[in-house]
Amino acid sequence: MKSGMSAVAAVVMLVAILGALLPAPATAAEDSAIDCSSTPFVFSGDGYFVDCLRYEAKPRKDGASGESQSDVINVTSDEREMFLTLVSIRLTSTGLHMRYQNLRENTHDFFSGVELQDWNGIGYQSGYDTAEFTSHISGTLSRCIAVQRYLNPAFGGFKRHVIGMGCAAGSLDAVYGALAKLRAPGD
Repeated sequence: MKSGMSAVAAVVMLVAILGALLPAPATAAEDSAIDCSSTPFVFSGDGYFVDCLRYEAKPRKDGASGESQSDVINVTSDEREMFLTLVSIRLTSTGLHMRYQNLRENTHDFFSGVELQDWNGIGYQSGYDTAEFTSHISGTLSRCIAVQRYLNPAFGGFKRHVIGMGCAAGSLDAVYGALAKLRAPGD
């Protein structure tokens, strides 16, 4: 984050997230930038850039099919020294569900381009399973957090999963501060 994370790096991160959202195969997938008020996220805070994206697909597994909707919110400080990205994945099919995976596995899967160095699981904080780690973001060693929660249990799995990651070039206080201003499913 050479003085901050570039807008290009934020877009690249969002595209990488979308590529990892749903198990294959999915058909008729499409994504589009949307007004954040049409997502399950609410962010209230000054001094931030906030972008949202929606990804809709028709996942299939073991003969069951349905629809999924994934909403992504990306919050970046106006100086671009920190970012926070959360994804809410919701399955609307009765025959499909998501299985539980621990936070480290999911962070590795969802944010596959991010190296997870010095991983430290710190347990539940503000309703999220939380961990801290370090990684090189835009060429700069950054301190990061990963968070997740599962909602709507069904059929031995879950119908909604919220997962996210945030990083800062300095103290994690800026990331935790942005997370405190964000309302997500389950809050």
